[in-house]
Amino acid sequence: MPGWFAIAAPYLADIVVLARPLFTRSKEGEKVPDIVVQQIAELQNAATQNAETARLLATEMQKTINTLQSGALMLERQLHLVRLFAVGASVVAVIALLVALLALAR
Repeated sequence: MPGWFAIAAPYLADIVVLARPLFTRSKEGEKVPDIVVQQIAELQNAATQNAETARLLATEMQKTINTLQSGALMLERQLHLVRLFAVGASVVAVIALLVALLALAR
């Protein structure tokens, strides 16, 4: 028995209940075409809700991506500034080393 089955086994009942179709079922004596029309309406409603949810998710994802891009630009500017400071500090250190060597040489 695969290891994933042992992990998923306790949840199988819940998965089956959630996966079971939730659409209207025909009752005895009810015309089949009426049920089909109602099921189609329910499917259209579900599709509309899914489309709206997908649109909202895409909007939120776009906001997140924009925020991440602006953060990346800010970090890139900060990294550039830190590099400039590092180069400046290196230049000052080399100059200080040269001055110290000249002082020791005299």
